[in-house]
Amino acid sequence: MPTEPGTAVRSSRRERLSITAIVLAFVAVLVLWASLQPLFGSPDEIAHWDAAVQLAMGQGWPDPTHLKLLSATRAGQAEGLGFLQVDRPTLEALLASAPGNGATNQMTQHPPTWYAMAAGVLHLIGYMHLRWDLDLYAMRLMNVAVLGTLPLVVWAAVRRVTRSPRTALVAAASLFLIPQVGFIGTSATNDTPVIILGAVVVWLVCRIVTGDRGWVTLVALAVAASAAVSFKATALPLVPFAVVAVVIAGQGRSRWLRGAVVLVVPVLATSWWWVRNVLVFHTLQPAGLPQSIRTEQFAPGEGPDVGGFVNTEWNRVTNSFWGQYGLLQYPSSPIVIAALSVVAIGVVLVWGFRSGARRTAWLLALLPLFTLAAGLQNNWSTYLRTTTIGGIQGRYYFVLVGVLTVLSAIAWRRFVRDEDDRRRLGRTVVVVAALMTVYGWSVAYRGYYEGFHLKVTTLGLRLLAGQTPLGPVGFGLVAVVALFLLAVAVAVTLAALRSPEARTTLDGPDVQGDADGHGVHGRSRTVEDAEPTDATSGTGPATASRPGTGDGNTQRRTTALWS
Repeated sequence: MPTEPGTAVRSSRRERLSITAIVLAFVAVLVLWASLQPLFGSPDEIAHWDAAVQLAMGQGWPDPTHLKLLSATRAGQAEGLGFLQVDRPTLEALLASAPGNGATNQMTQHPPTWYAMAAGVLHLIGYMHLRWDLDLYAMRLMNVAVLGTLPLVVWAAVRRVTRSPRTALVAAASLFLIPQVGFIGTSATNDTPVIILGAVVVWLVCRIVTGDRGWVTLVALAVAASAAVSFKATALPLVPFAVVAVVIAGQGRSRWLRGAVVLVVPVLATSWWWVRNVLVFHTLQPAGLPQSIRTEQFAPGEGPDVGGFVNTEWNRVTNSFWGQYGLLQYPSSPIVIAALSVVAIGVVLVWGFRSGARRTAWLLALLPLFTLAAGLQNNWSTYLRTTTIGGIQGRYYFVLVGVLTVLSAIAWRRFVRDEDDRRRLGRTVVVVAALMTVYGWSVAYRGYYEGFHLKVTTLGLRLLAGQTPLGPVGFGLVAVVALFLLAVAVAVTLAALRSPEARTTLDGPDVQGDADGHGVHGRSRTVEDAEPTDATSGTGPATASRPGTGDGNTQRRTTALWS
């Protein structure tokens, strides 16, 4: 059965069952995160909610610093975070009881795209006549629907690059290692679509880098990048990343035309917002709060502390990337955060760019490099202007979740070469990732409802029951379903990892290259054994071009599939 370069063998029933179980578990985990958080219990949720409600009410989208929080929003926050056991009013009644406006809402520094989506959902459910906490919960569930397919996208990207169904399943399950993604992604926030669209862009780039020359894929990439930057400035690095990847991975003069398409679509579709910002406010993204505009001077004899800046960046980004809940006041264990950060980054840096898929890995690494450079430049310039190191959160780098997972998959496959060791590693990752999600729930629960003490009390459970819009019975049902589906996903994936990997043979002489580029004769290697290769660069296993094609597409016949 011929396949395109970089394409894994046809998925088996077991593989489809496994990825379905992972996706269902991921969605259930997201719903539990949406139900566990107190009202306005995550960073900036109060402002995101307020801006969406005002847009739904027809208040428009004023310039930055000109939108003011509704007094009703503050009243709802006092009721919510104060854990008052009261019957919550409808939004209409809440607005009537607390008319007027108050402090600045900074969210009009962003494009109105996510807020328009949320406003549409509010109108769909008759938001004025519902309890206001149900309106907030509807926004959270909208984000659950947006983010729920993330494991599927990651699975497809890793499978394309590594040609290993087993590695792709482990990569999809590894998303449970980052509970902060679920915590942030299911709050009312405009970060959520950036996370999923960033992963979609990476998947489409993976297809193009491994030989997909179709115009459908190219246009889909341009549309995905364009959609991402219509939500938030943190998605802007996706555009140059996609353009550069298409040009480098292409062949002949057509590469420039294809790169131009990926650039022109975002420019025509979404650049108006960013061009307007530059023309009117002289910056891509103006400050949203008055205090962020003020300029301060360092004290005489003092200046910016580079070491302090770097240390603050590392600590704040890593803590709030893996798991720092509430308004960032409930962190996971520093030991857990340090171990995950050092191991994840170290393995990618040491093993991710070795022979085999070096070209693919370096192309994918452009996105983290672009994003990191943009984030550091923005934070450093803010530090110089205000003397304060601020605006540093891990969620601003969640656009990288997809590409970091693919790079990690490439790196770990080089680090662990023996097939039995890879299976053991895969099983370990799947189990540890599920436990990390449960640990994240426990940290958040203890922070929100138990004063961060390691215990479960009747009072804490009452506070939770009073906070969740579902009520105690509804929350209990969601928790049981989430735990059950998570356990099922782990069990099904572990069973799949124990199954034999699909085997392929090459048309023609049975010659494949090992990790050092030496030929291996006289045997058919499993896809799990085979290293990911750069199909477009000719550095991988021996290939046979199909008649009538000029891109060196490889033909393979499937000789065995997962049972």
